[in-house]
Amino acid sequence: MKTIKAELIAIGSELLGTSKIDTNSLFITKHLNELGIEVAYKTVVGDERLSLKKAFETALNRADIVISTGGLGPTEDDFTKDVVAELCGVNLVLNNDILEKLKERFAKRKIDFPENSKKMALIPENAIPIPNSPGAAPGVFLECNGKTIILLPGVPREMKYMIENFVVEKLNERYKLPKKFSISMNFASIPEAIIDNTLKEIEFEKQGITYAILASLRKVQVILSGYQKEKVEEFSKKVILKFPEAFFGYGDIFLENAVLELLIKQNKTVAFAESCTGGWLGKLITDIPGSSKAFLGGVVSYSNEAKINILNVPKETIEKFGAVSPQTAFYMANNVRKLFNSDFGIGITGVAGPSQSEKKPAGLVFIAACSKEKTVVKKYNFRGDREMVKQQSTSRALDLLRREFLK
Repeated sequence: MKTIKAELIAIGSELLGTSKIDTNSLFITKHLNELGIEVAYKTVVGDERLSLKKAFETALNRADIVISTGGLGPTEDDFTKDVVAELCGVNLVLNNDILEKLKERFAKRKIDFPENSKKMALIPENAIPIPNSPGAAPGVFLECNGKTIILLPGVPREMKYMIENFVVEKLNERYKLPKKFSISMNFASIPEAIIDNTLKEIEFEKQGITYAILASLRKVQVILSGYQKEKVEEFSKKVILKFPEAFFGYGDIFLENAVLELLIKQNKTVAFAESCTGGWLGKLITDIPGSSKAFLGGVVSYSNEAKINILNVPKETIEKFGAVSPQTAFYMANNVRKLFNSDFGIGITGVAGPSQSEKKPAGLVFIAACSKEKTVVKKYNFRGDREMVKQQSTSRALDLLRREFLK
């Protein structure tokens, strides 16, 4: 079976700086992979005609499908269609239907139609315009010397609309590829290297299955893909059996999603007491719709005074053991649970860094999770900068609650 290869070209000088990154390619790659199309190359190019021409020339020489985002607007540096028309040896022609829709769009907003906006109605000969309901500039679907070229806007919501409502169906018709089936599994509190070394023992390739590992500070995701759904499902079970305690769910979820689902399912509630994480744990939970069913509230007790006066951590405990100690974490978790009358409490105290505190090293964190009956306190030594320590702390706190109290 011939592999259909695609190249993605992100257009825009702003993408070459430090203030904006290309996220469109991730969305496009996901949909292409589901069609069985391999994204072999990704290119970022600025708003310079010669550079853009070279990028398209290179892409057309090594890929079957070229999809670009950006450069379809009315300004002088929007010349993607011009470059593609030149490479394919065709002219740009005015599409009157598109022109009328553009004029209607401006009229509804009671804005005079700018003359330069007429440029958005120019389409390469023999190309199919892609409707753009959320925006103005249409996309372009073009066959060129046996290759497929798809031009999309750089605005994410417009790009996503075209992918989901036109491009996927059109590519499916054009290439008639068998779809790959994928399963994503998420694991917590386990290093990527351990998962990778263990999975190497499983002979995926002999079964026509590929696997990928996506690691972040908050989780490790394993993705199995193959054309036989039954085989992928069979081997996904084998992967989970290798790390049963670390597995927390399928799909594109994080620990907060899994923990909240377990809390709601078990009709339980939780409250947080945070010091070094500064409320990050509470934000993660409350970012999820429906979190009020299980999350009752939290206290960001950053100072010693807040720990003592709000959470009733004994002053002598802090004086004897320090704010960053298992004893303080114990009281934070238990007293925030009592404060909110919740089923569970979590307390996090540590040194986020970069400098040490209380003569304790940056990255030292104590996390406590408790119920009315028991309390579990863990010590961690995280590496990385201030934000990395915070991310790891929140993930370990959620996983501690999941493993010890929500089985």
